Amino acid sequence: RRSSTHRSCVTRPVNGGRNHMDLTSAARIGQIHREMAELCLALKPPVDELSDQLGRLSRKALEIGVSDAAADLDRMCAASDRLQALTAELIGAPQPAAPEGRAWLAGHEHLRHDLRTPLNAVRGYGELLMEDWQEGGASRLMPELRQVIATANQLLSMIDDH
Repeated sequence: RRSSTHRSCVTRPVNGGRNHMDLTSAARIGQIHREMAELCLALKPPVDELSDQLGRLSRKALEIGVSDAAADLDRMCAASDRLQALTAELIGAPQPAAPEGRAWLAGHEHLRHDLRTPLNAVRGYGELLMEDWQEGGASRLMPELRQVIATANQLLSMIDDH
């Protein structure tokens, strides 16, 4: 026959009831946090390169007088800036503590979307500019623009594959 002391030990909650998140959720949050940090570390060099490419393209467009592209190039640069800020934020983000973990996990579902959105903007505006420049005679800018689009596609693939 078991003693009453033994029964109370068996039914006592893990961690004295302090942690409302089960260990599986905490482990999952830790795993996802590590994966996102690794992804953002891998994305950082090509994200920085994309920003540099866009800066060079914008300067070159101004130099040769392609002023009708300024608004689209500004939008592409702004999207690249958002992507740089997000990757930097995710690289340096501490792993959430258990109480905040569930909210962080729910927000994580949108992180890949948040990373893809500025890249899709860069690619979309780039494709529009490519059409305009093919018709408008700004062919000197086409190699740089193709490289910007290729880098955005590479980053999208990295996000999809990770």
